[in-house]
Amino acid sequence: MRKLFIFLLGVSLTSAVVVLSPVTVFANHQEDVLGVTSAPALSIPPTAEGPGLVLPNSPLYFLDYLKQDFRLLLAFTPEQKARIHNAVAGERLAELRLMLVKSDVSGIRTALQGVSDNLKAASMDLTDAKLTGRNVTLLAEELNTSIKEKQQSLSILEAQATGEIKAQVVATEEALKLAKAQVEEDLPSDLLMNETIDDLNRQIGQNINSASLSAVGINRAIEVLTRLASEAAVNNQPAREAALIHAIDVKNLVSEFQKASVNLQKEVPATTTAKSAK
Repeated sequence: MRKLFIFLLGVSLTSAVVVLSPVTVFANHQEDVLGVTSAPALSIPPTAEGPGLVLPNSPLYFLDYLKQDFRLLLAFTPEQKARIHNAVAGERLAELRLMLVKSDVSGIRTALQGVSDNLKAASMDLTDAKLTGRNVTLLAEELNTSIKEKQQSLSILEAQATGEIKAQVVATEEALKLAKAQVEEDLPSDLLMNETIDDLNRQIGQNINSASLSAVGINRAIEVLTRLASEAAVNNQPAREAALIHAIDVKNLVSEFQKASVNLQKEVPATTTAKSAK
């Protein structure tokens, strides 16, 4: 009986190796093809939330989706669903951190998609909650803070990443921008103004490595803000309009400063060259 048990155990282990080995080989081959040799150096700061029990690189990861669906099934209000989606987004970010350590490209992609999908769903749940007539200000502040924290982690990762991973990170950041913009609509007017300015500062920071790209990004942001301010005026949204107009004024000042800085950098080499010629 014992020999039969040992034999069956050996067959099971062998089958597991045969099934899982191609996944590992494929992951390594994928890294070679995509040129993500710098993946081991990629990292993000520790997260407040922990990962799920099953990681994205596991063949049993579908169980984590089933658990999420079950939690949502037991949520009877949009507010509860928003908080569940927000919590799951935190789990996905923690899983992203582990996938970066393992240099698992597929796992990184899955974790990033999970972050963006769940925060998008949370912002939609917030809108549904607002339609019921309930006060969602506190929930909006909670979601806004959560999105900002995840944006900071992704900004750190974007600065390190290259190739497909960088493209995935940028796509996730764009999704978070949209989710945050939707959440901001339900923030108090004073906090809305601060968040609008912070969002533009983040956009400038993303383009700061290139003066020309930075100028284009700032001008585009100002154009968008001007259009939004006009729409807010038409829709009689005084708080939103005031916040946008104030942000435009601040960004115009920053734009002028950066243009002056670029011109100064151009003049300094020219002056140095003239002195050398003499």
